[in-house]
Amino acid sequence: MLKLIKCEFWKLKRKKFVNFVVLAAFLFPIPFTALVMGGSLGSVEAFEGLFGMIVSMGESIMLPCVIGIIASMLFFMERDNDTLKNLRVIPISTSKIATAKILVLFILGFIFSMVSVGAAMIGGVIVGGHIDGIIFKLGIAAITGVLYTAGTLPVIIAIVFFNRSYIFSIIITLFYTMFNYVLAFSGLSSPEPVMKLLTSILPTPTIYRWQLTIFTPGTAAYSFSKPYFLSLQTVSLVIAILAGISYFAIIQIYRKHES
Repeated sequence: MLKLIKCEFWKLKRKKFVNFVVLAAFLFPIPFTALVMGGSLGSVEAFEGLFGMIVSMGESIMLPCVIGIIASMLFFMERDNDTLKNLRVIPISTSKIATAKILVLFILGFIFSMVSVGAAMIGGVIVGGHIDGIIFKLGIAAITGVLYTAGTLPVIIAIVFFNRSYIFSIIITLFYTMFNYVLAFSGLSSPEPVMKLLTSILPTPTIYRWQLTIFTPGTAAYSFSKPYFLSLQTVSLVIAILAGISYFAIIQIYRKHES
């Protein structure tokens, strides 16, 4: 499996997509740093504010989009380069190949999260903030990255199933990302049963409800947010079930494409 993962990384390296992940991780920290410099966070400590915005807002938008784009690259490479026939003659199952591609996505999601924290630290230094709790924040970012990567697997089902153009893949990824984002930031207080269900099973709303337990204590938003809190264990279970179902669906669809 390790050799397959290395092979997938070599494919991405030729297309400079590992560099793309690193650069994408800086897209949100830059404007967020500008907001801090402009005093938009009020009395919130600079690094704390940057980290909170990057983890709760930046990753929820940018990481699923990055994962969706890279997933389309990984799963379309053999088709575009007409190398599917070569895969059929090697003694490696298509399930292992697809699994290696998915593991690469998780590794890149982790890298994205770590670079995001690094960017927040740079921004904190620029605005003269005090940087502390690095280990804790790295842990939160790493967990967030893994959860968002796992939560993006459902849209990869559509990418692999339709097996269409990159533009189509980007469009459905953006739609999935923004639908989740809107539910997370405007759907929690809805009394509608359907909305309550969606904010309890879709990845971004559930992750956001866990992040509220980290970022709201001691703030004015705590009393409003407390009814929506979800523990990390609950969120992990929900997303693990969602990711597990998605994984087996991706394997089955990819296997049919390869046969």
